[in-house]
Amino acid sequence: MDLSILADPGILVELLLQALVRGSMYALMGAGLSLIFGIIGIVNFAHGELYMIGAYLMYLVSVALGLPFVVGLGAAAAGLFLVGVLIERGLIEPLRQRAGREWLLDSFVLTIGLMVILQNLALVTMGSERQGLASMLPGSLSWGDVSISYDRVIILGASLLVVAGLWAFIRFTDTGKAISATAQDPEAAQTLGIDVRRIHTLAFGLGAALAGLAGALLLPILPAYPTVGMQPVLKSFAVVILGGLGNIAGAVAGGVLLGIVEAFAEFFLSAGWQSVLTPLLIVLVLLVRPSGLFSAAGGRP
Repeated sequence: MDLSILADPGILVELLLQALVRGSMYALMGAGLSLIFGIIGIVNFAHGELYMIGAYLMYLVSVALGLPFVVGLGAAAAGLFLVGVLIERGLIEPLRQRAGREWLLDSFVLTIGLMVILQNLALVTMGSERQGLASMLPGSLSWGDVSISYDRVIILGASLLVVAGLWAFIRFTDTGKAISATAQDPEAAQTLGIDVRRIHTLAFGLGAALAGLAGALLLPILPAYPTVGMQPVLKSFAVVILGGLGNIAGAVAGGVLLGIVEAFAEFFLSAGWQSVLTPLLIVLVLLVRPSGLFSAAGGRP
């Protein structure tokens, strides 16, 4: 491991750009998973399959139909929002009403079952062949010795815009404030006249849309296939643990941190080491600070 190469600004900038691109995608996935947990209280094990559906929608719109990639991104986000709404209203809400106090435990089984169903539906309808997109926008952006493809510029820019938009939406809009109130105390929020049921549906839809958008953005790098969501969802859980369960801002910070750790580990060690360092980092965080690195000490994330 030769640390002297860090004296080269070009290499350092490329590493940081790679880390930010990777971290931005982890942040998108983690923010969606954290939003669903923070509002509804369930751990969505089918989050990776929402990513997979978004990737397939991007493929169908941008490759099969030949429409501009921006249309594909919009279709993935809007389509997964609708899918999330249907899942919450058609499966999770009835379970909450009928299962009583044990509904959270039952929801784990429900989302695991949904994961298996969606994977097999994709296998039956789309086949096992990997479906990808050569490029959203060919070419690269260069300055000096540093070069980054336009695809990665789009990934980074879109991720930053979406995360910033989500933060502004929750912080400054009435609906966003209702989401925050529901996350803090659902019963008090309902007493104040907030339609908690609608907020639950909206939160699940937004979380699904973030996962679908991540799948669409990564299609040029990671082709779509039925089990493509397994790796992204594992990263999402890692990000959520780092940031604190239910902490959206923490999930974003955790995603960036994980992206930096993996990018530098892959460069200085080997690609296999990131598979060791990531779970090791998670174990250390759970031992030292179980509530997450970016959540209030001693409080619920």
